[in-house]
Amino acid sequence: MSAAFALVLRPDASFNIIEWGSTGDTLSTLYREISCTNVAAVDLSPKVCMWLDDEGMLKNAPVNHPAMLLYSITAPIHQEFHGTAVFTGGPDAKGNTTGLTLDRCHALLALAGTDVPTVPTPRTN
Repeated sequence: MSAAFALVLRPDASFNIIEWGSTGDTLSTLYREISCTNVAAVDLSPKVCMWLDDEGMLKNAPVNHPAMLLYSITAPIHQEFHGTAVFTGGPDAKGNTTGLTLDRCHALLALAGTDVPTVPTPRTN
C-alpha cells in the first residue's frame, strides 16, 4: 500500500501535508486538524473531499478563500467556507475515506494559488 496524505489548508493560505489513515482514527484526525467537534464533508470530485468545521460560520472563523477557490473549480459557490479545511481522497469500495498522493496535494495547492516550495537537489562536486 502506498503512503496516503491529507492537505490541511488554513484561511491564511498556510498549509500542512499530513499522513492520512495511518492510525485508523480518521475522525479524530479531522477534529484535531480543524479544531472542531463537528465536521461537514463537501465532495469536490469522486477522488477529492473537503472537510470543514460544520459550525465555522457560527464561531466567526475566518473565510477560507483558498478552499472556496478550489470548490469554485467544481461547482458554483453558494456559501462561504469558514476555518481550516482538510482535503482527502474520496471513499473506497467499503466507504472509508482514502488519502491523497503527494502529487494530488501539490496540484490542489497550485490550483488554490499557493506556492509549494521545491526541495533542491543535492549538490555534488
